[in-house]
Amino acid sequence: MHPRIRPVLLAACALVLTGCSAHVSVGKEVSKENFEKGISDALQQSIGKRPDTVACPGPIKAVEGESMRCVLTAGGQKVGLTAKIGAVNGTEVKYDVQVDQKPMQ
Repeated sequence: MHPRIRPVLLAACALVLTGCSAHVSVGKEVSKENFEKGISDALQQSIGKRPDTVACPGPIKAVEGESMRCVLTAGGQKVGLTAKIGAVNGTEVKYDVQVDQKPMQ
């Protein structure tokens, strides 16, 4: 692993982000692409680094309390995360992201 990636990854592992937002489609869901981008944007804002990728299994319903497990990749390591829908206000959705404390095996 690249020496500068490890501290970033470790910082992300303890990270809980709040107030991230995305826009919903007419069907009241956040598209897979918008959700993944929103998570990446939030990580970049919080720790100053963007993960290589964020992968979620699909779109998420824009319903308060809905959650989804996703995986971020940084420096060749994968770390799980949970993203949970918070407030829904019209076409804007707020959500929280909690990154796992340890990389996946």
